[in-house]
Amino acid sequence: MDPLTIGILGVIALIVLITLRVPIAFALLAVGVAGLVALMGMDRVISFVPHQIYSRTAKFTFTAVPLFLLMGYFAFYAGITDEAYDVARAWVGRVPGGLGLATVVGCALFAASAGSSLGECAAMSKIAVPEMRRSGYSVRLATGLVASAGGLAVVIPPSVIMVIYGVLTEQSVGQLLVAGVMPGLLYMTVFAVAIFLFALIWPKSAPLEPGANTTWKIRVKTLSKLWEIALLFTVSIGGIYAGLVTPTEGAALGAFAAVLLTFFKGRLSWGIFKGAIIETVAASAVIFILFAGAAVFTIFLNLSGVLQNSTDWLLGLNLPKDLLFWALIALFVIMGSFLDAISIMLVTLPLIMPIIEAQGFSLIWFGVIMCMIVEIGCITPPMGLNVYVMKAAMGKSAELTDIFIGALPFVVLELIIVGILFYFPEIALWLPGKMAQ
Repeated sequence: MDPLTIGILGVIALIVLITLRVPIAFALLAVGVAGLVALMGMDRVISFVPHQIYSRTAKFTFTAVPLFLLMGYFAFYAGITDEAYDVARAWVGRVPGGLGLATVVGCALFAASAGSSLGECAAMSKIAVPEMRRSGYSVRLATGLVASAGGLAVVIPPSVIMVIYGVLTEQSVGQLLVAGVMPGLLYMTVFAVAIFLFALIWPKSAPLEPGANTTWKIRVKTLSKLWEIALLFTVSIGGIYAGLVTPTEGAALGAFAAVLLTFFKGRLSWGIFKGAIIETVAASAVIFILFAGAAVFTIFLNLSGVLQNSTDWLLGLNLPKDLLFWALIALFVIMGSFLDAISIMLVTLPLIMPIIEAQGFSLIWFGVIMCMIVEIGCITPPMGLNVYVMKAAMGKSAELTDIFIGALPFVVLELIIVGILFYFPEIALWLPGKMAQ
């Protein structure tokens, strides 16, 4: 059997295993190893595969992944989520759709210290959703907004997915993190405008908070609560932008600052410290197991010729740039219904990168868009990780179907944001171009 046929059979086998709900990491590893055995023989695979797994995962830059996760967990335990929401609520609570606007702004503020959309959704589902429900918001609007606004954490730095994309594509992680700032603000603005207009058109669905009458004195006073977020963001991202620290060093400084904040606020106990460490280790282990499986599967696809033939076929279609771009976006959205964001990157990037480079697209700009678009899968069935996290956090107060239905309009908004970034790439590329080298 020729190598290309073996490669195609391997892809089919992977799809079957994913359909059967086999964990993606083990499916990638099993198909990759079996394919390499067919191509190279067992003797060579026994020595070749462990070396490749080590060489592709033991990269110093990957250290930023657990460090940013650790920073996010300690930021949550320090109460930064609550404070971000309080500040946003004080400033926009009296505007039509005020609590919805406060939720969007609160998510954006917490994103500057979170790094993970799952953590953000878990936190905001306990804080913002009950407040919106008490004010008369429908369960679908309240939960759908939080589930989708949680995606701000993968765009606004520090973003774990940005780090992973940067290492996989060998792009500057620092530039990628900084590139997410302006698109993150765009993301927040589009969501805020949509909520505001919705509240104007259907005021009964997003009523004003009963008794909300925040004075300017209270608003100014709440700004003092932002210093913690500003500190974490400046320590972790400001140093990267100024060229003073590497992304890994910035992540380490951010994690250390988050631990100190938790301590000085009197919230650091042995239970919280141990819990944050265990959660970080568990999340990091899942990510690195995915890396290992993807490394083996990618080598298999490369040796079988599937990657090269697929790339040649797509480029041979001579599709216009616009059509090719939206075809890729459609592919990511469909895959997002079955795979998590990191798995989509690991599976598709070996195929997509040559096509993106051949079209003259910036890999930094495309990284921002890809990180945003793969998160759509976190709010669409059947995968919908953000939705399941919210359901676990909220218990019987919300049904899965209500959260999924409530998130659908925001999927349209995210696609609009992607369209804006496609036609105005300088939104993502302007800040990286100003970075100190």
